Formats: sequence, structure tokens, C-alpha cells
Amino acid sequence: MFCVQQRLNELENMYDTLANNPAWVHPSISQCSFSWLLKEILDLRALLGIV
Repeated sequence: MFCVQQRLNELENMYDTLANNPAWVHPSISQCSFSWLLKEILDLRALLGIV
């Protein structure tokens, strides 16, 4: 479970970084990248039992 928690932390940090710097992501892929990150974060939270 430590690996899952570590991956969750990494993805949340990546999401925060992209959210704070939207110019870093090309507009045509920004929605896709944010959607993917959010889905991964929510899946990992569910796996860990975090609401």
C-alpha cells in the first residue's frame, strides 16, 4: 500500500502543478490530461479508502 500512497501523492502534486501553470499544457490536450489525472487520483483514493 505504500507504493499506492506514494503514487497518489505524486499524481496529486502533478495535478496541482498543472492546475497552477495551465500554460505548460497545450490547450488541445489539457482537458484530456486533467481528466486522466483526476481519474487516476480518484481510483487510487478509492483503493486506499480515502473519501
